[in-house]
Amino acid sequence: MSLINDALKRASQSERNRPRESALPGGVMQPAHRPRRSILPALAGVSVVLLLTAAGWLIFLSFSARRGPAPPSVLAAGRPVVPASPPKAEPAPAPVPAPTPAPAVATAVVTPPPPVSNPPVAPVPPVAAPPPFPDLKLQGIFYNPRNPKIIINGEIRGQNESIGEVLIVKISPAKVSVQWKGQTRDLLMEPP
Repeated sequence: MSLINDALKRASQSERNRPRESALPGGVMQPAHRPRRSILPALAGVSVVLLLTAAGWLIFLSFSARRGPAPPSVLAAGRPVVPASPPKAEPAPAPVPAPTPAPAVATAVVTPPPPVSNPPVAPVPPVAAPPPFPDLKLQGIFYNPRNPKIIINGEIRGQNESIGEVLIVKISPAKVSVQWKGQTRDLLMEPP
């Protein structure tokens, strides 16, 4: 243990005996030169803001163009408003002479004309409703772009195959298009 203490004492004495060096020659401190900042990050930020603003403006214009032109302002009842003309003054009526007794007049009885009958209208035959589409239950879709398969009513079929008279036209990941007697339907997966 004394060896360690002796070594520590010698180290502290050698530290005290070593001459101190001044921080800088001449003793005057100089400020450190700071590197010049680049203007590129500021220009990049401004250009990103301008691009986002332009993109937003273009999106706004495309949505407003889809809605169509704004409807013209509607005037009262679709006609231009015209100021009313002042009422015209009418001359006063002339005095009416006293009535004279009228001779007796015979009145005639007026009979109304016979009612006009409309020609009978032929009844319109009801339009035959198309036969109901066969009952199909889509139970599964095994989608593979090269060879998609489906399960309908418990039977596995592929594209352009038939179940009875129903032709499977197209199989996509979310739905199946089928055709029967000129009618086309889209079948969707039913929740379990």
